[in-house]
Amino acid sequence: MFITWGRIRTSVITDKIFFWVLPVMYGVFTAAFVTLARSESGASSAKKGAAAFGMGMLAIILDTQRTLFPSWFFTMAVPLHWLVLWYMADAFLVRHGDQTPVKPALALFFTGLAINLAATFIVDSVAIRVPNASIVAIALLTLALPRFFAHRAKRLDNITAFVIAMCWLCYIVRFAFYFTLDQSGEYARTSQWSQYMMIFYFTSAIFALSLAFLLMMAITSDLVARHFVAATVDPLTGVANRRGFERMLDEPHDVLPFHSVLMVDLDHFKQVNDTHGHGVGDGVLVAVSQTLISCCKGLGEVVRFGGEEFVVLLRPSERQAVLQVAELLRSAIAATRLGAPHHHLQVTASMGVAVLEPDENIDDAIRRADRALYRAKENGRNRVVFAETGKLNLHSVAAVSA
Repeated sequence: MFITWGRIRTSVITDKIFFWVLPVMYGVFTAAFVTLARSESGASSAKKGAAAFGMGMLAIILDTQRTLFPSWFFTMAVPLHWLVLWYMADAFLVRHGDQTPVKPALALFFTGLAINLAATFIVDSVAIRVPNASIVAIALLTLALPRFFAHRAKRLDNITAFVIAMCWLCYIVRFAFYFTLDQSGEYARTSQWSQYMMIFYFTSAIFALSLAFLLMMAITSDLVARHFVAATVDPLTGVANRRGFERMLDEPHDVLPFHSVLMVDLDHFKQVNDTHGHGVGDGVLVAVSQTLISCCKGLGEVVRFGGEEFVVLLRPSERQAVLQVAELLRSAIAATRLGAPHHHLQVTASMGVAVLEPDENIDDAIRRADRALYRAKENGRNRVVFAETGKLNLHSVAAVSA
């Protein structure tokens, strides 16, 4: 008898410690995500993660420390668990510009809340409250789960989708397990310390821990990606900058993917800034960048070297094909227009073209293309000059007065 009582007492003490460890763990993750949200100027994933774990901490305290609150507070723990699932799912989905469908989720939440309140204050039926809690949780995860599998571009996304699927499956198993235990009346007798509730808290802790670390990894991955983009992409035009250009060339290639270079410089761009202002000048740069990107799609990459100067790295290596692309770009830039009230403003570009010679690197080709560009400026602008090896020949185009 003494041994049995000792075991029971030890079990209860262990359970009480466990029920305080859980909210502390949730609190630590809440603080971590709040810190991440502040450091990232309110990043959506971190904010939703902080909200999810904050509500989870409150829900577990209400659910397990019932002596600290009025009895009716307990009924708020279940809706908070639903919100935890909803916000946690959205913390991952918002990274892909997605979310759990709001209207169906709200309908599920308020329907489940109404049933939970009725089963607490009207009929006081555990046999309704517990299945209702699981059904709403399963339904909310069912709404979110397909969206996780639709965004599996990276390994981290695949792992997250798997964990969410396991969480969904766990709720289904717990739902079935409850009825198995309820037949013996165990849950009604022991409530908080029943096998069902211990499994509920234990699996919740495992999934919370897994999702917390996955979300931290996801936020960190997004942070690194944003810094990478900020370092390699021109913020005004959205094309690669010089560092992005260097990274393109530093990537491992069996064969260099670019075989020709175009140097593009806008004609009389300083006059545009002086006459119309730098805002209009920025608009011209953006419009020209979009024109270059559109015309070079599938053919190469566009880089803003600085100011009004662009470099286009092309895959074609035949002289005639490269000159055709260059002429297409020249005429497309000349046809580019801004919106009103500056739709009459026309900007032209001069271009130098160089095809990589055997054993020549990109830097050498760029230097030859730059000299060809200088010759195009000298010969009246708005034209293309092809750089032959060792000399410069003017490629005949219909020069338009610039």
